[in-house]
Amino acid sequence: MLVKMDEILIKARKEGYGVIAVSCFSLELIKAAISAAEKKCSPVILNINLKYDFVREEQDVELFLYMARQRAMRSAVPVAINLDHGQNYQTVMRAISHGFTSVMVDASSKPYEENVTVTKEVVHAAHSIGLPVEAELGCVGMADETFVLENKYTKSAKTDPAMVKDFVEKTGVDFLAISIGNAHGPYAKNITPHIDFDLLEEIAAVTPIPLVLHGGSGTGDENLSKACKMGISKINVGTDLMETAIRKASQCYQENPNMGRINFLTNYVSGYQEGIEYYMDVFGSTGKAIPSVTPKTKCSHPES
Repeated sequence: MLVKMDEILIKARKEGYGVIAVSCFSLELIKAAISAAEKKCSPVILNINLKYDFVREEQDVELFLYMARQRAMRSAVPVAINLDHGQNYQTVMRAISHGFTSVMVDASSKPYEENVTVTKEVVHAAHSIGLPVEAELGCVGMADETFVLENKYTKSAKTDPAMVKDFVEKTGVDFLAISIGNAHGPYAKNITPHIDFDLLEEIAAVTPIPLVLHGGSGTGDENLSKACKMGISKINVGTDLMETAIRKASQCYQENPNMGRINFLTNYVSGYQEGIEYYMDVFGSTGKAIPSVTPKTKCSHPES
């Protein structure tokens, strides 16, 4: 069933589990995400970023969103379609016009008052037609060696809990992405970032809205599971899923070059789905969906 993201995340925040937001850049990966959700009886969020080439043209966005919405509406579990990192008001309005069921506006790299102004403007427009909004306070940058070793990174800043209440009240935002030691992209080999759980506890104490963790890949299963229980309700995952998919597709190719070449995409998508299912277990969302069974779809019993 196609839903707005608040229908998924408010329940997650109350019950102390997290929902995966899957990076989707093809129709095959949308199918993988929804198939994983139906198998695990879990809600799922399709994260789509309009800055990439596959949705550069308006007709591409229109077709991609139409297919995503059609697949979601036929699902037995709740599926939200979220704009990831909308850079400005115009981008967000573009997403809304094409049928996203939630949007993120990211003005976190701007001065605080400008972040408030931009976010408030988007919230006003989105709420006028009943859509929820995600914003970011603090700034989640890219993982690199300096960040890992020194727990800091250029043009990034941890979320100040003293600003959270003020930001939420002034903007009316529905979900808040925070910076607590997490970063986008792959970390250096064998490195797990330091997540500031004391800071997370402070932030969760000052706002009841669902909190969001960007850069879930490589953050560590134990860290992610703990964060979900402490107030993180949405976790963005992309890099880990891609790497899992590549490993499976490459292994199949090595074992049987002829058939592996023909079935490379099939194996890639299968690996992507396996990665999603794995994180649904880690985040605690397995079995949390309320199935809506139709003649064409069904929600499987979650694995014990």
